[in-house]
Amino acid sequence: MKTEHDTMGRSRLRRAFTLTSRIVREQRDLHRAVKRMPRPVPWAWAEPRLLPLLAGPYIDPPDMALVRTEVDPGCAVVIGLDLGGVFTNVDTAVAERWECSTGQLLDAAMTNLRQRTAAIAPTAVVQASFSGRIARLLRLPGGWASSVLLVQEDLVRLFGSHDQVFAAPDRSTLLNFPIDIDGSVAGHIVIDFEMGATYPLMLDPFSLLDGVLEYQPAFEDAP
Repeated sequence: MKTEHDTMGRSRLRRAFTLTSRIVREQRDLHRAVKRMPRPVPWAWAEPRLLPLLAGPYIDPPDMALVRTEVDPGCAVVIGLDLGGVFTNVDTAVAERWECSTGQLLDAAMTNLRQRTAAIAPTAVVQASFSGRIARLLRLPGGWASSVLLVQEDLVRLFGSHDQVFAAPDRSTLLNFPIDIDGSVAGHIVIDFEMGATYPLMLDPFSLLDGVLEYQPAFEDAP
């Protein structure tokens, strides 16, 4: 006879197997994409492929410091090089070879991002329910949906200008909640997404209040 413990155990094993398979597949795709890159990568080839990506928990190896900076609404980003649906991050050695400052790389990446976000149709945002609560969800091919947070005019175009909360469990996913959602409920939903992500971002929420988007230190329970 199956017990609740057996069912939970099988569910965890299934989730672990799915996540491991996804990691292996993404690493394989990245390896293949890197092999197709021109060597060394010229600036003219790289510039239109740069995108700012929300920075997750990562410690740089001693010999490969990534290009990082903080941007509005107050979060850190890295500069990703889009290799066709998979990204490799730009490090300082490559930036020096291109003779580009962090500001120049960010300007190029933001220009590309604005072009992409302007092309997102409102129908890309879908309604969903998690833990009995209504939410909205944006997922885009190529793994950069969370970067929409960096272009507020398109964020508002897609989700509206009312007060609301956003969460980015990984780079491919942007979650949206009503402003009055209980913080613990929203937190559990985000954690569930992070547990299924290949590379979870582990970020605090973002809030749009009175037309201003801010990166918040933590979910707060509604009064």
